[in-house]
Amino acid sequence: MVSVVVKSADLPRIREAVEAYALRLHQEHPEIRRILWFGSWVRGDASPGSDVDICLVLSVSDKLPRDRLPDYLPLGFPVGLDLHPYTEAELEVLRTASPQWFATLTTGLEVPSGAL
Repeated sequence: MVSVVVKSADLPRIREAVEAYALRLHQEHPEIRRILWFGSWVRGDASPGSDVDICLVLSVSDKLPRDRLPDYLPLGFPVGLDLHPYTEAELEVLRTASPQWFATLTTGLEVPSGAL
């Protein structure tokens, strides 16, 4: 006998979590200029197990991108979160150094401090 577990991709729940996360980030971190939500949830092809992809655009930071992660990771997020914190200057470098990655990061939804 084979058993199957069916899970659904709950976009309204994920959208609510992203909005709450963005609101908190905007309130607690004035260095955040923009929050960009990209990837499968934004494209509409998320499946159970898909993570949320977020690019944070920071005015400045004296830390390496990987060392910034603990400053911005949420507690209790309902799915996995793939976070990419770049300064504005680093993002501009990516525009020419890695145009495909730049396009991936910046193509999606900008999450304002209020609702989407």
